[in-house]
Amino acid sequence: MTNENQKVSDEQYRAVADTDPVQLFNTLADLRMAGVDPKAEGLVPHNPVTKKVKSSDRWARQLVEGAMASSGKWLEGVQNPSRDPVAAAIEADDKWKDKITQAIKEDRRKKGLAKTSHADIVKVATALGAGVYSSGVDARKEKIQKVVNELQPLVQSVSDSIQGMSDKTDADREKRLLAARKLMIEVGKKRRG
Repeated sequence: MTNENQKVSDEQYRAVADTDPVQLFNTLADLRMAGVDPKAEGLVPHNPVTKKVKSSDRWARQLVEGAMASSGKWLEGVQNPSRDPVAAAIEADDKWKDKITQAIKEDRRKKGLAKTSHADIVKVATALGAGVYSSGVDARKEKIQKVVNELQPLVQSVSDSIQGMSDKTDADREKRLLAARKLMIEVGKKRRG
């Protein structure tokens, strides 16, 4: 935008903003992320009536308070969706594939993981307590039963196949172990369809 020691005029700033707002955003964001206040450095003209984004503390507090106050609305929405969410997700499969491909190209998973820590996970789990885990499992009993109903005959078939193989030598037993691994991969393929 300008040299470090130059102040930016309203006209210069407007010209840059009108010409390439994305570049301006990237410049300002990079400075702020580096701990530099662009306004204090004279890179953003001072205007006392310029709208300011809420402080991060206020913004986060309002998000949390609003979400907690809306828990009943969330449940009502889950119980009464405007359309079938499973059918909608299936219908949007091409969009999902495109978004996943883009996320992989941009390495978003790795970048997101780099922004958290094991301590963050422990803090949330400790705040929630063990009861959340057990109540979550309890609420999914029917789903668990459904999955086990699908898995059991497949795993029984793996067992039957392995039991039919010779196990007299170390080589036989090694062959059985490798076959078990391959067959469990096949179980996953069969379940996915």
